[in-house]
Amino acid sequence: MSTTSGAADPLAELFAALPCHFADSPLYSRLGPVVAADERLLAIARHARSGQVPSNLLLASVHYLLLRDPAHELAAWYPSTGRGPATGDPGPAFTAFCLSRQEELIELMRRRLVQTNVVKRSAVLRLGMTMVASMTDEPVTLIEVGSSAGVHLRFDDYRYEIAGRTWGRASSPVVVSAEWRGQGPPPDLDRLPAIADRAGIDLNPIDAGDPDERLWLRALIWPENLAQAALQDEALRVVAANPPRTYAGDAVDLLPEVVAEVPRGTPVVIFHSATRMHVAAERREAFDAAIASVGREHDLFHLTFEGAPDLEGQGFALELRRGGEPSRRPAIGHGHAEWLSDFPPRVS
Repeated sequence: MSTTSGAADPLAELFAALPCHFADSPLYSRLGPVVAADERLLAIARHARSGQVPSNLLLASVHYLLLRDPAHELAAWYPSTGRGPATGDPGPAFTAFCLSRQEELIELMRRRLVQTNVVKRSAVLRLGMTMVASMTDEPVTLIEVGSSAGVHLRFDDYRYEIAGRTWGRASSPVVVSAEWRGQGPPPDLDRLPAIADRAGIDLNPIDAGDPDERLWLRALIWPENLAQAALQDEALRVVAANPPRTYAGDAVDLLPEVVAEVPRGTPVVIFHSATRMHVAAERREAFDAAIASVGREHDLFHLTFEGAPDLEGQGFALELRRGGEPSRRPAIGHGHAEWLSDFPPRVS
């Protein structure tokens, strides 16, 4: 029998807020309050590693097990399994599934990481790189923190379609499209800096050619997002054919080692998207300091696409900071880059 968790429990509050955080997923919006009200399900979610968002990790773990074995009745509520669509309340089936597969879910919660590869965020990276090209004529080294399978490190191998305009590799099987909501036309994405080298840092780099790892990446995509999953499959094939160099470990510890291999004076672009939110709170100051320290010996371009407090949950902000200069915010967008816009002036 389920028990109602107290309202003061931060984890219960996190799941109760899923209808807001997962507004694009009708299924997850319905399942959030189910977990919030059941201490048995919350107990499973409490096994998430420090710095990982328990809600994302639990939902992805359930999705992963269903993709491996879609025979359970719960799979009928997941469009990604090819079953259904089911009608009615998915809560009882979800609860029964979690309790019957509790040991497997706990193992996944302890071992796995939220490593979503949102390919459309490559459009944000490309926009940021065009800004870098306007600031330096030198070849740059691109380092992505939280690179996962490395789909963004191959951003220049993709084709981009925004507001009727196209850029990038015309023959690419990976077509990144986004709605443009700016008042004027989208920025020109043609000019990119020469990339002298590129590398990724991740707590657990993903082998884009490993079928089980690819299944986990698929499980991180919301069940309804079939187009996003298909785009990820295409991008992973591109990456598997030419995988970027990656380093396994914490960026706080690894970044100095990786940057030490970059010839002194070479501009360095450090990019991360929806990554800092997964850094444990007690490590964020060290995370920021490790990135800033790169500017001591290199022309540092720190490019980020993260949630911004002043947007009040309505989007992510693309920000670029060169060395110690004030940051620039050329664009905001949907967290999965479904839409982008130039940053509107603040209305006082």
